[in-house]
Amino acid sequence: MKIQANYITDTNIYQLVLPMDIGEMIPEDDSVRLLSAVLERLDYSKLYTTYSRMGRIERSPKRLFKILVYGYMNGIYSSRKLEQS
Repeated sequence: MKIQANYITDTNIYQLVLPMDIGEMIPEDDSVRLLSAVLERLDYSKLYTTYSRMGRIERSPKRLFKILVYGYMNGIYSSRKLEQS
C-alpha cells in the first residue's frame, strides 16, 4: 500500500503577492497615462457597432484599441511583438 505525502503540513508555503491594481506599478508621469486620458475622450460608438462577440472571449474593444495605439506610439506594429511587450 502506497501512502501519499501530507501536503497540508508542509512548512515551505509561499504566497505570491501582487498589487491589487496594476496602475500602482506605472509611474505617474508615464506616457501611457496621458495617452489613456486622451483616448478616453473619443467616441467609440462605431467601434462597438462593428465588434462581434460571437465565438470570442469577450474583451473590451476600447481597451484593445488603446493597446494598439500605445504599441504604434512605441514603434510596435506586429501584434505578436505587442503581446510580448
